[in-house]
Amino acid sequence: MEESLKISYLNCGFCTAKNHCAACGGELAEAMLRKPGIQAAELNIPDRTLRVRHSLDADDLEDLLDGMGILVG
Repeated sequence: MEESLKISYLNCGFCTAKNHCAACGGELAEAMLRKPGIQAAELNIPDRTLRVRHSLDADDLEDLLDGMGILVG
């Protein structure tokens, strides 16, 4: 399944400046690709959007994102 989601909150552990730039989005997307069930991920932090292709149910996807500091909705 492929989804486009709106990010409502982001706690980026990669960024020391906490300015949530495009580089953080790339690193978070790469980290997502290492998670089971994620086939593709693209984060656009300035636009606060996430495009993700996955094989997870809605609750498992939400739990995975929450564990990474990404809240959608």
